[in-house]
Amino acid sequence: MNITSYVEESPTKKSMTLEVPVEEVREATEKAARSLARQIRLPGFRPGKVPAAIVKKRFADDLKSEVLESLLRSTLHEAFHEKGISPVGEPKIDDLKYEADAPLTFKVEVEHRPAVAPKDYRGLKVPTDPVIPTDDEVAAALERIREGRATFEAVEGRPAMDGDYGLVDIKGTFPGGDGKDFERPKVLVEIGGEETLPEMSAHLRNAEAGVTVSFQKDFPAEGVDPEFAGKSVLYHVQLHAIKKRVLPEWDDELARQVLKPREGEAPEGANLEMLKAELIRSLMREKEQALREKRRRAVLDALLALNPVDAPETMVTAEVDSSLQQYARFLASQGMDLKEAKLDWNKLREEARPTAVRRVKEYLLLDAIADAEKLEVSDTELDADLKRRARSMGTSFGELKSQLAKNDRLEGIREELRIDKALELLLTEAVAAS
Repeated sequence: MNITSYVEESPTKKSMTLEVPVEEVREATEKAARSLARQIRLPGFRPGKVPAAIVKKRFADDLKSEVLESLLRSTLHEAFHEKGISPVGEPKIDDLKYEADAPLTFKVEVEHRPAVAPKDYRGLKVPTDPVIPTDDEVAAALERIREGRATFEAVEGRPAMDGDYGLVDIKGTFPGGDGKDFERPKVLVEIGGEETLPEMSAHLRNAEAGVTVSFQKDFPAEGVDPEFAGKSVLYHVQLHAIKKRVLPEWDDELARQVLKPREGEAPEGANLEMLKAELIRSLMREKEQALREKRRRAVLDALLALNPVDAPETMVTAEVDSSLQQYARFLASQGMDLKEAKLDWNKLREEARPTAVRRVKEYLLLDAIADAEKLEVSDTELDADLKRRARSMGTSFGELKSQLAKNDRLEGIREELRIDKALELLLTEAVAAS
């Protein structure tokens, strides 16, 4: 094997031209012919005794395929080893020239996974925000619960005003014919509320129950639901009733209602103090989770800043594909018809790319740290994680493991856990930011 040209197009992309001497081509051809002769059955010849000359003549295409597969595999392996290339994905073969009794030549482009030697990954600085909720946070959480149990009482004898809620039927049409007409019956809208169209509030303000108001809304091209972006909508809004929101007073009875599970009775001794204690514990869990995510992001930010690494395009493309597949599954689970939805997948790919590049870089660094620290995931640890997943999915451990094994995904999960171990090491070794 001879490397007649070699170009490092980027830190992760290499190209070369390779030549296999005629002697090696002949040797590979004879070897392949002998192998095929042992497999071929022809009348007049005993099994395995078909002459090589007949094999070469009558099975030329099969012979060529076997020779090329053997030579390409061995030649690429030797060339990558010589140049220290760790291939990612399938190499791209071009300008293949193969003839009998002549050297084999071809060009190859390959993505290279760069060697990563992470440094300074111990003692990274992370935030240490307090996780005990403040009195104001507890009060705000209690108020959200109170608002969630509000009732609505009819308003009589006066027109609608800001702060009222209108029970309305909403119909929308697109004068330009560029949208799908819609109806939303019996919805509550807060007059003057942040989530109510200003034009709707303006037309319902001072209106009496029973009236219908109409107005046109011209939506901007950016920053709104794609269904309405850059379009004009003609609204017809019928006001059935005017209501005001009434918030309940906080007392032990309301606390018992909040603490009562969907089925069964409220805990013994349930009162406002018990609710506050439970709420504090819940808020603390939320803050702990938020802090962990903040620390995770900080430690990875610091790791990437200290260890620049190149992301192979093949890995980035695979990450983008994976993220878009997950997004498509999510949209389908929400009832969206992906064939009917006018999604700009090229734009979505562009938007997903920066995150994909970062994720690949994170993986390369964490994988190298796992290697350096000799981190492994035992079968016991793998099974424990599968049991946790099975519980969350509502299936059995055995069924989940069998399905993953059938789809060759068990080792992928083991690798995920190995990377998680490397990240956990960074978090354990991190220090508080001053």
